[in-house]
Amino acid sequence: FLNFLRDIGKYINVNYMLDKDIIRRRLETGITFAEFSYMLLQGYDFLHLFQEKKVIMQVAGSDQWGNITTGVDLIRKVVNGSAYAFTMPLILDSTGKKFGKSEGNALWLNKEKTAPYAIYQYLINSDDSKVLEYLKVLTFLSKEEIEDIYAQHQAAPEKRIAQKTLAWQIVKDIHGQAEADNAVKVSEKLFAGDFKGLAVSDILTGMKGVPTFKYTEELPLVDVLVNNGMASSKREAREFIKNNAVSINGEVANDETMIVKKDMALEGKVIIFRRGKKKYYLAEL
Repeated sequence: FLNFLRDIGKYINVNYMLDKDIIRRRLETGITFAEFSYMLLQGYDFLHLFQEKKVIMQVAGSDQWGNITTGVDLIRKVVNGSAYAFTMPLILDSTGKKFGKSEGNALWLNKEKTAPYAIYQYLINSDDSKVLEYLKVLTFLSKEEIEDIYAQHQAAPEKRIAQKTLAWQIVKDIHGQAEADNAVKVSEKLFAGDFKGLAVSDILTGMKGVPTFKYTEELPLVDVLVNNGMASSKREAREFIKNNAVSINGEVANDETMIVKKDMALEGKVIIFRRGKKKYYLAEL
């Protein structure tokens, strides 16, 4: 650390750092020394890559401009070299947050970290205000193709043509057409309430945010509905069952005397209840 301060720190003036937008914006709310030093460390990293790997350009989001140009300055001052910085507008979600680990919304290319269907499900729910930008930045579709897709989307936004195209294209580019087609199949089956042949991991991804409860004791269906907020009373629960408004794992349950068995669980993990057309509940074992 002392060597770093002596050999690198001497080249960068504090006023130079304070003048950088990435630092100036944080001064109002407070910035730690660790955060303040980040610029110098990233600049040093660029210098190291320039010397050891012959790297002459760094590419990043626009928020990294100050850090990268610090590296450009260090390369010029320390070794009299020439290097370049290239940035592009940040890709933000509809709330203005950037994608990444720090925001908790990173989408990983490694399917062991983010399953192909999870990527598809996330992108198919893209906000209308962002989907055109995502199509332009994240796919290899031509300008004309994107304009045609967006025109179709605007004509019938309820069909979510732009979002479906975006999600399929990205999963296809990362994991191949077979995975993209499978993601579409899973999405359509979930929408239709058909869970046969689907992996529980895909089901849980598609039903993120659905009310969930622990199922530890085998009970009559009426009690399960009342105890877990699917019906306000036993009378209402019986009405739902009588009117074929309750299903378990995609199958209509119209016998109010039935016992909900634990062995009904898909892969021994979860039982899926639906009340009406759209209200889902997950029982985890």
